[in-house]
Amino acid sequence: MHKRLVLPLLLALSCSQVVAEWVKISASEKSVFYMDSSISKKVGSNVVIWLLRDHTRPQYDGTVLSLSSKDQIEIDCHGRRIRRIYSSAHPQHMGKGEPVHSEHGPMSWNDASPNTLVSRVLDIACANR
Repeated sequence: MHKRLVLPLLLALSCSQVVAEWVKISASEKSVFYMDSSISKKVGSNVVIWLLRDHTRPQYDGTVLSLSSKDQIEIDCHGRRIRRIYSSAHPQHMGKGEPVHSEHGPMSWNDASPNTLVSRVLDIACANR
């Protein structure tokens, strides 16, 4: 009887949602950019990370209003390029609230130009790879 109760409890605990720890990596007049501190998922020799953009003012794209957005990014460390896998816009700061818009990819690969936010993200994510 106890075995029937223990297995579902262990499964529930192991599947609990992990809370991202956002680390500030850049800021502009319009947004503050954060990167999830856990750079863990690998896709072949590439890494997958989460980025958060927290807007200083509400953003309106013609249909929805958002205060933040989250992007899941795949990074090719050797080729110095990135592509977006998933994107969501949120009604509250720091990616909170149910998404008001989302896009699923993967999108096209983009090269990381020197001295850009993308280049900085790539450098941080690939530092120990």
